[in-house]
Amino acid sequence: MALTYENNEYQIPRGKVFFDPFDANDALTGERYIGNCPGITINIASEKSDHYNSEGGLREKDASILVQVDRTGTLNCDNMSLANLQLFLSGTQEIVTQASTPVANEAHTVQQGRYYQLGQSVSNPAGVRNIGSVVVTNTAGTTTYVAGTDYNIDTTMGRIQILTGAIIDDQIIHVDYTPTATTWDRVKTGSTAELYGALRIVADNASGDNRDFYMPKVSLTPNGELPIVAEGIEFASMAFSLEVLKPANAEAIYVDGRPAA
Repeated sequence: MALTYENNEYQIPRGKVFFDPFDANDALTGERYIGNCPGITINIASEKSDHYNSEGGLREKDASILVQVDRTGTLNCDNMSLANLQLFLSGTQEIVTQASTPVANEAHTVQQGRYYQLGQSVSNPAGVRNIGSVVVTNTAGTTTYVAGTDYNIDTTMGRIQILTGAIIDDQIIHVDYTPTATTWDRVKTGSTAELYGALRIVADNASGDNRDFYMPKVSLTPNGELPIVAEGIEFASMAFSLEVLKPANAEAIYVDGRPAA
């Protein structure tokens, strides 16, 4: 009888990625779907301690013991959701609430041709959005400037441009306006650059048996560029450095096949 061999298993890996962040007490808080991740890799580096026998003239290695294993990798994601931006920026996500309180005599020292954001403050550094009833005057209130002649206004973004004309360089102008009562999403950076939690990849391979990966404790560290403006046609993506850690009461990585039918 001829020798027999097992079939080779070829794989084109695909899958859905979920991250379950730890809270302040290292407890899981619920898995969040990360979205499309074109690439997740794990690199395993091992370190051995070697022993050499020195009883003879030739020093020979007689033992080599594995003493350290490092499991690192990368996670690339092109789902540019606010929640993922929050992860990449190590920040927080919040809702900005804007009241419809009229603003009077907001002062700006201006230059011709420059742009100015209205409504900037310590509590709202990015300024206001969606404004109306805009009036621009000099400091004495004796001259009212004309939109389209002395300045341009973007009421949606709350921005004013000073034109060449009656408003001169280094002049202080006063702007009156009324914001629209509205809300919008905001992500702002924080002070924690490393995220801890559990990582799960539910396989849906293009080829090969599906095997699901679960890592009970990983750290994700933002790593690389975040495209904000790009000339080409490639989709934006963000990358994280991945470190797989061994928790106290579990193993570092679990790879599960699917139950038999």
